[in-house]
Amino acid sequence: MKLIFTLLLSLLGSMAIAQTDNWDNYVVSVNEKPISVVVNLGLRDLAPAKERPYAIILRLKYPDVDEKGFPTVEMADDLNKLESMLEAGLQKSNGAWYAGRFTQRGLREFYFYTLDTVDYFKTCAAVMVQFPKFPWLVKAVYDKTWTNYFEVLYPQNEEKERLENRRTIDELVKKGDASNRQRPIDHTLFFRSDWHRKQFLKEIDEPGFKVIEMPIEKSNNSEQAFKLVLRRDDKPELQNMNTLTIRLSQLATKNGGRYSGWSTYVVKG
Repeated sequence: MKLIFTLLLSLLGSMAIAQTDNWDNYVVSVNEKPISVVVNLGLRDLAPAKERPYAIILRLKYPDVDEKGFPTVEMADDLNKLESMLEAGLQKSNGAWYAGRFTQRGLREFYFYTLDTVDYFKTCAAVMVQFPKFPWLVKAVYDKTWTNYFEVLYPQNEEKERLENRRTIDELVKKGDASNRQRPIDHTLFFRSDWHRKQFLKEIDEPGFKVIEMPIEKSNNSEQAFKLVLRRDDKPELQNMNTLTIRLSQLATKNGGRYSGWSTYVVKG
């Protein structure tokens, strides 16, 4: 009965993850060294998943690096095969959700969240023995708050804004948008109180914004429930939107709020 329950829970978990796959990548610089991060953003709304409190972290070294410390093209095929085999193996043995990886200076770490840690080492070893060129080690940690996901993989602050801006602009371009054409762009923010919201409006030094929505009532039951929507004519070009949204996000944080994102419509050239 316990085995049946575990298999059922694993199956349900795999169905849930299939519905929330939302992968992206970004690069950050730490001590002037680039770090590449690949992350399943779709797990954000599920985390921390109570039924998967264990993180399995596998680190390996790859022998051939390019000028930035990333794997060479020759290394890529083996690393991709290894990654797929690890994901499939740990999903089967431990009901794992693959959360992402980071790569820097000849090192790559893979992160999985699992139902349990039974035989996880055996599963990893069965995969890694097929790739003897990669020295490796693996550990399992109890991580019920998903600290590794939020602090290692999930984009923070400015990187989050850049990533989301790129994704939004990519979607516009796919629909035939001319990003060099100016049009109204709406920016949505939420604040702890009406007072915080008004403080933000007093301090904003960007010209041309109009208040589109500023309801007196709370928008939801969260701590930051006072909504504000601003509109300004702009060009949805990546560098321009990065500069603007990072500034709005920083000012919102300073005033007890959060920047939720922007939206516009397609303008064809």
